[in-house]
Amino acid sequence: MCLIITGTSAKIRSTLLNTHGMLSDIYTSNPDGIGIMYATTKGLKVTKVLPKSVADATQFISKLPNDERQLAIHFRWTTHGHTNMENCHPYDIVKGYVGMMHNGVLHTGNAADKAKSDTWHFIQDFLASPVADHPPLVHNEKFLDMLAEFIGDNRFVFMDGEGKMSHVNYDQGIEHDGLWFSNTYAWSPSRLIPAYQSTRYAKRYSSAMYSSAYDYDDTYGGYTSYSPTADLTSQPRKLSAHDPRWSEDDYAWEDEEAGFIEEEDLFNCMMEADVDMLTACLDEMPTTTINTLCNTFKAESTAWVKAKDLTERDLDIYHAFLACDIDTLCAKLEEGLADAVAEVACYYLNWEYRAVKQTLPALLS
Repeated sequence: MCLIITGTSAKIRSTLLNTHGMLSDIYTSNPDGIGIMYATTKGLKVTKVLPKSVADATQFISKLPNDERQLAIHFRWTTHGHTNMENCHPYDIVKGYVGMMHNGVLHTGNAADKAKSDTWHFIQDFLASPVADHPPLVHNEKFLDMLAEFIGDNRFVFMDGEGKMSHVNYDQGIEHDGLWFSNTYAWSPSRLIPAYQSTRYAKRYSSAMYSSAYDYDDTYGGYTSYSPTADLTSQPRKLSAHDPRWSEDDYAWEDEEAGFIEEEDLFNCMMEADVDMLTACLDEMPTTTINTLCNTFKAESTAWVKAKDLTERDLDIYHAFLACDIDTLCAKLEEGLADAVAEVACYYLNWEYRAVKQTLPALLS
């Protein structure tokens, strides 16, 4: 099974959270892991979790960036390999720059290592070397056509660190209201589209679509993609740093007169899992930000995060937040790990104020 959804992060987030029964259907059919990928100023961000319930999945989705950046999300149902974080999608093809998601069952299989998925083997055997040598291949029309012919009834989604996204076998999925869904069998389309008819919503990757959704890149001799349906007329409340409308002035965290971070802004940043914004804050004011996080707010572990699923680096940060270990967290920032600290804070922890704020008159009464 498995399901991939692509589109803007805010649209994916609102659709999954606000369409009655939709996320429950998707998770019930695909309960073996959720992964996302999107671009940041420091490259491609890949985050994976292993939710244990619909409530866990809902909590993770609620932390998706609430802005107009392009995002791809994958819900896994195990067909090959172990059910663990490593086999969740997306996979890194070029770590930090090119990622891939897969929906389907590849005929190439996983005989060489049964613990790994068929997708992992396909990447190692066919994609890792050529894409590492020439990353723009994942946006090249002829390369995508060749992959489509080879993989048959399967779908791939590629994304690079600049936020460019390409689909293989786009026509095997359906498009609705600016979102693309990789199939109609791993969820209930009628939840979202009451009058759903498979032939009505399917759109093919025809030559006309290539001409409108791709620009030829003379530098690399290939195609670079963009979303022709993206709404560029309205200014979202927050923008990812790779957006052409991004301005450093929009990300000013320090009050020039007071010299501190607004607690409400920082709290909202964590609640909305805005990793870019929190990273910028940690880069600009590391000590102030860490002290505010640890002294004003209380970190609690999320239900879906298990220590065995985290890397050693992320686990150190995770425990430091839970223990309010400011020294360790500041040391991580000195090592240049602001993005890792921000990701752990946003995706792997829940936050609440340490105490209910009271006004001075209330305290004196």
